[in-house]
Amino acid sequence: MNKLKCSVTTCQHNADLLCSLNKIQVDGPAAQESRDTCCVSYAERKGGASNLAGVYSSSATENTDIQCSAEHCAYNSNRKCHAESVKVAGCTSDPCVVSETECATFRPRA
Repeated sequence: MNKLKCSVTTCQHNADLLCSLNKIQVDGPAAQESRDTCCVSYAERKGGASNLAGVYSSSATENTDIQCSAEHCAYNSNRKCHAESVKVAGCTSDPCVVSETECATFRPRA
């Protein structure tokens, strides 16, 4: 499991910058940089971008299993992320679709 922090407060799974899912999927098979990746598990929060602190707090945790298709990422091994700490962020200030998210931890293989 990875320590996951998520700054995408428009996602329904975000609770106090943690994810309420125990597993997420990051895509970007041809990614060469973080903006080429996305969190496929993103689901737009209905009713706006407010964080709704505490709504999912009983299930939100920083420990999350991360499946990853970003083949060129240094942390990817056998389609799983092996970074100890991961940050999912928005490519825009107010993401509303999967393609507006990214794995900010992405690092290209040397």
